[in-house]
Amino acid sequence: MNDIEKSISSEISRLNDKIDKITEEINTELKGAKESLLKHIEEAEKDRDRKMKEIKYIGVEFEPTDVKKGEEEVNTALKAGFEPIRDFQTPKGIVMVLGLWGDRKRTN
Repeated sequence: MNDIEKSISSEISRLNDKIDKITEEINTELKGAKESLLKHIEEAEKDRDRKMKEIKYIGVEFEPTDVKKGEEEVNTALKAGFEPIRDFQTPKGIVMVLGLWGDRKRTN
């Protein structure tokens, strides 16, 4: 083999190694993306099987004498299985929107 052929062969080998490394990196990223997507799909499937059974609006006033009452109502609802959906700021405090979720397949 002459010098030019050796040089070309060496460059091809170097480029093949580089391609292999890039391919490995791409495969690693694809695997991570696939796992993330599968997890997201699984969570979406679980959410699709749920339905809201009850909704509750709880006002929490930020007055020193009233805040404890609202706090207790929210904590009681959370302990009963309600989940926060949203809250709205009001001039006196907030209104918490809480939902109680159940299995869509069950009728009760």
